Amino acid sequence: MRSSLIASSCAAAALFALSIAPISLASPTSEADAPTPSTQASSPTQTETPTPEASPSTSVPSSDGSTTASGDTPTGESIPNGEDRSATDDNVSLSPEEQIRQRWQDMGAENGVLGTATSGLVPLRDGAFIQFYRGGQIYWTAKFGAHASRGGIHSAYSAQKWENGPLGFPTSDEEIQSIGGISGALQTYENGQIRWNSKGGAHPIWGKILTRYEIAESEGRSLGWPTANEMKDAANGGVYQHFTGGSIYFHPSTGAHRVTGGIRNLWEGQGWERGQMGYPTGEETATAGGGVYQTFQGGAAYWHPRTGTYYVHDAMLGAYGRAGYEWGRYGYPLSNETPSANGGVYQIFQGGTAYWHPGSDSYFVHDAIMGTYGFYNWERGELGYPSSDETPSANGGVYQIFQGGTAYWSPRSGSHAVPLDLLAEYGNHGFERGHLGYPTSEPYWDGNRQKQNFEHGVLEKTSDFNVTWAGQPNNYFCGPTSGWMILNAIGAHQSAQGTPLSIDAVASRDYMNTVDYGYTSFHDRRFEYGMNRWLGRDAYTTIHTPSVDQVRDSVKNSFHKGLPTAVDAQERRGGPHYNGHPNSTFSHIMVVTSYDPNTDSMRMADPGVHYLWNGEEQFWYHLPSFTQNFLQTEVERDGREHIGIYTAR
Repeated sequence: MRSSLIASSCAAAALFALSIAPISLASPTSEADAPTPSTQASSPTQTETPTPEASPSTSVPSSDGSTTASGDTPTGESIPNGEDRSATDDNVSLSPEEQIRQRWQDMGAENGVLGTATSGLVPLRDGAFIQFYRGGQIYWTAKFGAHASRGGIHSAYSAQKWENGPLGFPTSDEEIQSIGGISGALQTYENGQIRWNSKGGAHPIWGKILTRYEIAESEGRSLGWPTANEMKDAANGGVYQHFTGGSIYFHPSTGAHRVTGGIRNLWEGQGWERGQMGYPTGEETATAGGGVYQTFQGGAAYWHPRTGTYYVHDAMLGAYGRAGYEWGRYGYPLSNETPSANGGVYQIFQGGTAYWHPGSDSYFVHDAIMGTYGFYNWERGELGYPSSDETPSANGGVYQIFQGGTAYWSPRSGSHAVPLDLLAEYGNHGFERGHLGYPTSEPYWDGNRQKQNFEHGVLEKTSDFNVTWAGQPNNYFCGPTSGWMILNAIGAHQSAQGTPLSIDAVASRDYMNTVDYGYTSFHDRRFEYGMNRWLGRDAYTTIHTPSVDQVRDSVKNSFHKGLPTAVDAQERRGGPHYNGHPNSTFSHIMVVTSYDPNTDSMRMADPGVHYLWNGEEQFWYHLPSFTQNFLQTEVERDGREHIGIYTAR
């Protein structure tokens, strides 16, 4: 400690002589910076490491053991004409004591900002010396000469453990600077610098952040004054520092990079480095049409004066990159990503919309096909998400594949989609290169037949599942028996787990578990669970007390999706009944096997016929009436759900 080196009157100064190894200053790779799009956001509040005094003030020991607070405002008087006299040829022959005295005299001696001395010459590490004054200190080193430390900058220096901290010894005196119309002062050290101004106080800058700061300054793109000390991102191992003109973030895997203006505002809204964007990996770079972009760990941010600032995540960059990024047909983004159906997202660009969902790449939809896509309710509708880019085809046309079908466009036919249930038959005719040519309409109903017009013909399909009726073997296996009829009709004669198809197998604990419940529980979604487990995919979902439109859409879409709808209906004593059912209160599961759009009626396969009542194995019923009478009002008021439909996803 210094107390072993100086008189007891200097004991107050001795408390700060901790030994800390200085931090080396390595330079990251320089990258060209781009124009700043707009003003930066306010800095996030986090704990600084370490934290200097908010209002810098330095106590300097006096000769009688008392302390005197030094002034906080640097004067710049210590560097006449901006030149460091301590290292000139004129004074290198002077002793350390003489050089320190010369510096003190240059600063006005006892009438200057330092005032009178409160100690003699005190030896420090590496052959250096220090002398204390009422208004500060003067350091001397053989390499850098004598330099004063005082005021607000000295307060920040003391918070960093003086010369034994990461900054090391001072290498210059204060230098007055004006940045962005704000005046302040700068002092340099072996391993960094401290900058002070009256609005933001004094803050050190060092390491990779200082290197990036100086690169920006040399390019005429100063970040201004520091507004906080360097802070640690303890969770991810990085550091960052905020300035009046932006921020610099450093991570060992990415290097140090500036983030400024509109892109910084966007980044703040995304959660800074802890959000999806992560750390910056490059500098802001000028690009098409007066815009800029900056890359991050999780994607890239784009700004353009006409569109604003938006972020394109890695998932979307696949499609965006294939199209040439902002230089391509889709231009700049017009929105951030928006969550959508089934865990997917979409993002709007100047020239189209990009879509992504789990397990798939991202794809753009644009122009005429986008209109058709909207007709089918975009990604939430029958077509689902795109599965390919738009692809050129015959006679100047194009096609694009979706989860639920394929959309086509040609100059003669316009844009139309062929859903999956007609697509296989279309393929049998050679698709758009075959004799049918391109579609000229969307699918439509003619009786119970679904049709679609093409340039050279018509495709049609009967809205009828070829369901083989089966009767339930007891009074509570209507669910497993209906499940068997569906699985048999679609050819699922063995489960995804290898179980051969039978009514008992579907009713078992592995699937609907009707054997333990004594019924197929609607409330616990056992029909849905059993069917999905048998098929090995999320094929079915459950809708409780559906609307008429929900039932109609489910039935009509079932023919496109190849999965019949099942109804879980409830009858009540004294109410309406159907197909020979008794005057009693009970629930019953049946399969919808056909639909007639002319009468808005559906045909259902009833597994209770013959065993429980006399009726038709398959019977027709008006869809709205059946929905209102048997699917919308719970008869049993036990707090559990009993009625609804099981529909293809």
